[in-house]
Amino acid sequence: MKRQIFTAWALTAIFSVGSGLIILNSAFAGSTNLLPETANQIKANKSLKAGKLNPVPIPPSELPPPLDAGVVFREISSGGITGRTYETVLRSDGVLIRVRIGDANDSERSVRRVSLEEVRRFQRALERFRFGNFKNLSYPAPSGAADFITYTLTSKEGTVQYNEASSEHLPQNLLSAIAAWEQIKNSQTSQSNTHILHLAG
Repeated sequence: MKRQIFTAWALTAIFSVGSGLIILNSAFAGSTNLLPETANQIKANKSLKAGKLNPVPIPPSELPPPLDAGVVFREISSGGITGRTYETVLRSDGVLIRVRIGDANDSERSVRRVSLEEVRRFQRALERFRFGNFKNLSYPAPSGAADFITYTLTSKEGTVQYNEASSEHLPQNLLSAIAAWEQIKNSQTSQSNTHILHLAG
């Protein structure tokens, strides 16, 4: 049995050709005993080879908690070279808070404000680009991708997850929604962090 398992793994080889990936799978690749992560990576590689990236459902046990009251949007970014996890939330009052998960001293907290008009514009963008259509879907990175950041985005309508390695292959509407979020995160503010920290407390 051990020899059969070893043979099954030995017959699975990944070769890099140009900018693509060719996966040679043994007959065991279609086995239902594959780990979910492995199966998702195989699906991702096959869809990328076909020039598209098909999403896979996020298992309910892996979904983040719903948004707190008064929160419009949340981003959780994890992985990368540092392996750190950050949470960024946009509140309905325009306060934008970014913290590092696991930072006991809260030393990396960043708090600032965007205008209420920017918040409304962002909410309209989520509706226009039908963010809810991507509810609880993940666009996994192809196997072999390493040190890339995974983003988990949550609105009132649901959660979507993608990886830096798969970002170029996302649907246009999702890319547009992500661009609107990036604009919010990078918007300038003239108010001081000290004042905002008092509001966010």
